Amino acid sequence: MNYTSLESKIKNLIDRKSEGEYWDFKQEWHKDNERLLHDILCFANTVHDKDSYLIIGVSDTGEIVGVGEENRRKQVDILDLLSNTVFAGDNIPEVRLDTIEIEGKEIDILTIFNSYTVPYYLKAKCKRYNNIREGYIYTRVGDRNTPINQNASIQQIEMLWKKRFGLTQPPLVQIANRLENKLEWAQNEDAYYNIYKPEFKLEAEYDEDDRNIGEFYVYSQTNSRFMYKNLKIMCSETVLKEFQLVVLDSGRYETPIPRWGFAGYDEWRHNHKFTYKYFLKDSIDYKLQQFLFDTENEEEVYAKRRFDEVVLYYENEEEKIAFEFYVENKQSLIESYIVEADKKFYEINTNNELEAKECKRRLSTGLALNRALQEFRALYK
Repeated sequence: MNYTSLESKIKNLIDRKSEGEYWDFKQEWHKDNERLLHDILCFANTVHDKDSYLIIGVSDTGEIVGVGEENRRKQVDILDLLSNTVFAGDNIPEVRLDTIEIEGKEIDILTIFNSYTVPYYLKAKCKRYNNIREGYIYTRVGDRNTPINQNASIQQIEMLWKKRFGLTQPPLVQIANRLENKLEWAQNEDAYYNIYKPEFKLEAEYDEDDRNIGEFYVYSQTNSRFMYKNLKIMCSETVLKEFQLVVLDSGRYETPIPRWGFAGYDEWRHNHKFTYKYFLKDSIDYKLQQFLFDTENEEEVYAKRRFDEVVLYYENEEEKIAFEFYVENKQSLIESYIVEADKKFYEINTNNELEAKECKRRLSTGLALNRALQEFRALYK
């Protein structure tokens, strides 16, 4: 189990004392693979956007009994089951098996990850299986699975196909997902539009506010000249969301402005000790950054590399919270890293001594926290 709060999630679900649309209790492991496969298919084919959980070692009423050794599976057993199943389109659900301990008892957690390549169904079934059907689509609605000898309803199947094509999500989420495929977008000067859904547009214009004070990371670049843009994400003529972009290294690299982060406290716990900038990899601003980044442009690649040295990238909000808690307990270590990072030279072009000192501190903090983040991930991998 990694540093994300899987244990906390499962405890909260067990405390509800009932099953739901994305979790199910099992007192013991399935006696045969056919029923296990049916459960996996039902949870893989969900319209919602959550990961789903088979919680094994808990009764239907939420009583923690612990998982027994009889029929107990390992990760390799689950993967073998799925790889030996003939799925339509070779489209295989993604799963992971973890074991946690609650009240001194082991519980197995089979996570079935959310996917947009639904529906999953069998092209052919194993000869040993008597009940599961090829070509049938199984799903879960509320706390009930589609019976193993029945097909999901037309309405449920329609919703799964809509999910596959992004039609169950609001326009902003659809645009964010489509940003991951640059081939879907055409450029017209400072604007982009989606070639399959031309009403989805990105429009950028230079910020007319002539500010000459940049954030600390502008001095991470070879050339500290910078400018700002405003970018609008639009559906037809409706502005769905606006972002501020910063153009760095005299025009070589542009990115959405990263978010502010704060970690650690002074001895009186009045002020944060470490101020830094970050992105969440599951956020739309990160997807925008990746969309705008030209990996074929060597100057842009170099500028981004220098930018990334002093800006943090988290997998998600959970990792951010966990890392900041880690930093809270490692403040002396972080300070020693900052002292080492201070040795790196940055040309800070400002006549304001206080501003230069603050920029240098934040550049060194970014370097130090990135070093600590690597160690944190290695420790909790």
